[in-house]
Amino acid sequence: MRRYDSSLPLVSIHVPKCAGTSLSDILCQWFPGDDFQRHYRPHLDQLPVRHELRGGQCVHGHFNGARGFGVWDFYPQARQFIIFLREPFDRFVSQWLYMNRRHQGGDYVGGLVDNPSFEQWINRRADEQGRQRNSYSPVWFLPLPPGTTPVETQLRELFVFIGLHERMALSMRGLAASLGRPEVALPHLNRTERGRREFERWRGFYERHFQDEYALYQAAYQLHLKQF
Repeated sequence: MRRYDSSLPLVSIHVPKCAGTSLSDILCQWFPGDDFQRHYRPHLDQLPVRHELRGGQCVHGHFNGARGFGVWDFYPQARQFIIFLREPFDRFVSQWLYMNRRHQGGDYVGGLVDNPSFEQWINRRADEQGRQRNSYSPVWFLPLPPGTTPVETQLRELFVFIGLHERMALSMRGLAASLGRPEVALPHLNRTERGRREFERWRGFYERHFQDEYALYQAAYQLHLKQF
């Protein structure tokens, strides 16, 4: 994996429901002022703001090549990245619960305007997956689109650090060391309460239909272990 170079900008890829909000809070401390920039759409029908990046800065957010705001769509000069990932099915359920909070008495925060059931939602994603256009998949958050290069190669050659949601405290200590930053207290932001049993019967379905996500996660997991 790459060694962090402070003379170059750093891109932090925020995969939804992988502790990206907590990571953002820490990156703000490590990259104060305008050294920290965000890459998020102000509205669903708008693209994120394009920043003029320089060395020593960090930009953090939801990059997505399938939706036209991938890393190299905005920052073709970017050459060093960090990312946090999570067991694929657990992440999918967490994202569903977050986006579907409207139906649990919370605010409407996602695009589930037709009130789909979990079964309908997972089948929609599987259908898009079969057409190789599942924009909700973490594989579209990487710099290179799916199928262009092995994910293990991409992670090894372009990434400074890979964290895991399941090993968050250890990951944050490792990230601090990789970036030469002081360790800070780990916040817990944007957490979604969940009851998991009702979804477990879909785990096998997810494993069969979203094998590229598991390939990404397994490659990331092995590289993550080598960082310590």
